[in-house]
Amino acid sequence: MVIYIRKLNKDLLKNLLIFDSHCDTVNVLLEDDPYIIDKKDAHLTQEKIIKGGLKAQFFAIWVNPVYGFEGSQKKAMKLYNALENNLISTGFGEKVTSVSEMAKAIKNNKLACWISIEGGHIIENSTVKLQKFHELGVRSMTLTHSKNNDWADSNGDEPRWDGINKLGRQIIYKMDEMKIAIDVSHSSDKTIEDVLECSSMPIMASHTCARSICNIRRNLPDSLIKGIAEKKGYIGVNFFPGFLNKKIWDQIFKNIKKYEKWFEEKTKDQDNPDVLNKIEIDLYKKTVEGTGQIDLNAIIDNITHIADIGGTNCVGIGSDFDGIPSTPTDLKDVSGYPALVNRLYDRGFSVEQIRKIMGLNLINYMKYFD
Repeated sequence: MVIYIRKLNKDLLKNLLIFDSHCDTVNVLLEDDPYIIDKKDAHLTQEKIIKGGLKAQFFAIWVNPVYGFEGSQKKAMKLYNALENNLISTGFGEKVTSVSEMAKAIKNNKLACWISIEGGHIIENSTVKLQKFHELGVRSMTLTHSKNNDWADSNGDEPRWDGINKLGRQIIYKMDEMKIAIDVSHSSDKTIEDVLECSSMPIMASHTCARSICNIRRNLPDSLIKGIAEKKGYIGVNFFPGFLNKKIWDQIFKNIKKYEKWFEEKTKDQDNPDVLNKIEIDLYKKTVEGTGQIDLNAIIDNITHIADIGGTNCVGIGSDFDGIPSTPTDLKDVSGYPALVNRLYDRGFSVEQIRKIMGLNLINYMKYFD
């Protein structure tokens, strides 16, 4: 029986279209030692992408809020150029802005590269700047990151606007008009409720888990899973153990407290955003010291729960690779996708359901924005 299952899944992998809704590899591309999709310790490298069967990827342009107003867009453009120069211009990847362009890229054996903005602060309160990013090929934007901005509340901060304010609604309407997918990962519950009420388009949570399984604000409660699904939206499950397991999250929180003094000393009298950004990333890496380990069953538990609440058509993968400081033990990078497919099958998902989860659901979602 085991041999039969492995053979079936090997056949499935040959024709599987794997499409991931979120990674932070662009920031790796901008490092002082750029690896041109070939840095061995990165979660996404050319070799690992080919081995894992990844065909399409949303690459996030993430800018730490420490860059502030009038600094965030400049940083974002550096990241965009890094993506263009180190991945797309090499010929390995191809920038796409529609499902039809994606299909052509894959047919030509290119990695289909979608572009998203992570953090609405990057547009610096300007729909004109939002339009400029759209012209560059951006087709998705998270409204917030870890902090509130001038028009929307984050789930990593205390409420400022009780959701989104008037400017936030104007930005939502403009995103709908331009067909930029609204990504509510990192948004507060009230922000998501407001978006569901005022947006005319389906929305996505590109890299978010289920709160019923891991009870933290970063994850979605069942009511919002249902609300997103009812509007034909999409939820990509994040692979970070801290979002998948509450005990690990609690240890991370203890580590944050442990390094509070270290962080205060490092950031004292420091106003250089590049330095502050590096210190925060260093702290993020320290937070997983001594935390427990989990395997990819935790990911499948979240996929199962979201499918139970919102239906199999709403759920997929949003790894957050190259943006998370630890991973499940048996899914350390994109080369591990075959193991995820096999485990989904072993856990009772049908071939049709696996095709949906691994890519077709995200494709169908993005068709709304063609």
